[in-house]
Amino acid sequence: MKYLTLAVALLLVSCANDPISSEHVGKNDAFEVEYLFEKDGIKIYRFLDNGRYHYFTTGGTTMSTYQVNKQTYTEDIPHEANLPTGNN
Repeated sequence: MKYLTLAVALLLVSCANDPISSEHVGKNDAFEVEYLFEKDGIKIYRFLDNGRYHYFTTGGTTMSTYQVNKQTYTEDIPHEANLPTGNN
């Protein structure tokens, strides 16, 4: 339920509000990472890469959003701890 709340929160603030702060990181400071807000002790960040916003949290959740025409899509990206190991 906590992750669903974060997902809904991400969609609501995805592009509507200015970030609390931002920092340029990566090779040649190519990425601007924006700190959006904190909820229940978890911080939510975003950055733009190849026309897609990517969101990540200090809790390990990562999401990506993209638009096709006027439809916005959200993709959950599994954290490496949640990936199958092949040992099942």
